Amino acid sequence: EENHIQNIEVYYTFNSLMLLQEPMLVTIAFMVLFLTVIIFVRLDFSISVDENREARQRAAYLVEELYTITNRIKNNVADETVELLASAKGSKDSKVFKNAKKEIESQYKQLQEDSASISKKIISFAPTLADKVGDVSRREGERRSIIASITSLADKVVNDKISKNMCSDQEVALIAKLYAAQTNIEDALAAL
Repeated sequence: EENHIQNIEVYYTFNSLMLLQEPMLVTIAFMVLFLTVIIFVRLDFSISVDENREARQRAAYLVEELYTITNRIKNNVADETVELLASAKGSKDSKVFKNAKKEIESQYKQLQEDSASISKKIISFAPTLADKVGDVSRREGERRSIIASITSLADKVVNDKISKNMCSDQEVALIAKLYAAQTNIEDALAAL
């Protein structure tokens, strides 16, 4: 009987794509499962409208608008006012100075009106933010007074009411205050 036991050798030829079939099916099945869960979680099946959620979304949008306007005040008005002072020290052409000053002031007035309007809307949608919005407005008032001081200094330089040395000393102090005020405004906006 032991003579009948022989080793058998079997040879298989596999298609290499068929070897990958089962791992690919498992991978695709898990991917479909995860995508289904992701889509299902993101769907909102609520029938009723959540007023509080909508108010928060509107307030968040308005805060973003306020941030945009504040950046426009910083980039357009504050920076142009500093440039106006620098140009006033270099050139004492009062007509050019007055036109530039008038343009900056009108732009600043429009941006302030937009900011006040948006601030009122934020408070109407989210009354809990009233203190923080008030803080931003107060800090904007500080920046407004600093910009007025810079404009006044530039006016004095153009009309030869102040020497360039005195102007330089005051300019450095005012610009430092302006940048500090702008940082404070950005911090207050970040708290919203």
